[in-house]
Amino acid sequence: MADNGNKTAEFNLDDIHALRMAARALSSETRLEILRALQSGSKSIGELSEELQIPMSTISTSVSILAEARLIITENKPHERGMLKLCSPSLSQIIFHLSSEASVETEEASKSLTMTMPVGCYTDAQSITPTCGLCSEYSIIGEKDAPLSFFHPDRFSAQRVWFHSGFLEYRFSFVYMNSITFKWLELSFETCSEAPMYRDPWKSDISVLINGHELGIFESPCDCGGVRGALTPSWNSVLSTQYGFLKTWRLDESGTYLDGIRINDLSISDISFSALPYISIQIGVSEDAVHVGGINLFGDKFGNYAQPLVLKLGYQLDR
Repeated sequence: MADNGNKTAEFNLDDIHALRMAARALSSETRLEILRALQSGSKSIGELSEELQIPMSTISTSVSILAEARLIITENKPHERGMLKLCSPSLSQIIFHLSSEASVETEEASKSLTMTMPVGCYTDAQSITPTCGLCSEYSIIGEKDAPLSFFHPDRFSAQRVWFHSGFLEYRFSFVYMNSITFKWLELSFETCSEAPMYRDPWKSDISVLINGHELGIFESPCDCGGVRGALTPSWNSVLSTQYGFLKTWRLDESGTYLDGIRINDLSISDISFSALPYISIQIGVSEDAVHVGGINLFGDKFGNYAQPLVLKLGYQLDR
């Protein structure tokens, strides 16, 4: 059996998009056959095609859908003929809850809010080290490998931001945040490691902090390049960073989750949201991390996913 760490993912109606993606991924007999085949170990697209007697084009499409739903993990490995995409199971169990995780008395009392933030709209850049830089949809902003460029007036138009270590702080606020009780919080963005040009493998421990509390670490496997990102502008060389991984952190009463997998006991009730007039979100790589391999953050016009930072909040109005 493949070692998937006995990991469990839970889906509920608080995140209809994730629930729909998982349900779609499981709705195909071909994709179910792929999941079953991967239980014996990691396999390439070609190996899956040969074992299941299904065309490689069909396998490739199905693998993309399973990976997007985070039911499997794909990674590129060096091979004598170039790069080989290996597929591995990421979960041993999936639980569907056909109810909202936030417990409320009435629908009117429970609400949600979605806010977006361009990657260049940070309020502070802390201890940024090279390699580093920013670029818009059209050109480099300031100078490469110059931390001072992170305070350039044009940073607000940035579509990609990268640095070796340090943190960017983003502040989200809305007018009635001091008259509510937070039930859950979800943050998603596209990211990967940062190396000169690009490199695979190239591990990096990417951290997210909410109001000073660390939610957890995403161990990015590489700096993704060599293949043009779906949204990456043509002026950006294919020999440099092209795209990343769409990662989702979730914080609720039961703990903290990364891509639906529980990673620690920190719950939303452990964090104070009344001390500040905003929610502070810090994203970066600590200089003390096990893998200090940098970070790339992608906007909605760079990489593979047409979104900036997305913050979703579930809350209950105080009476």
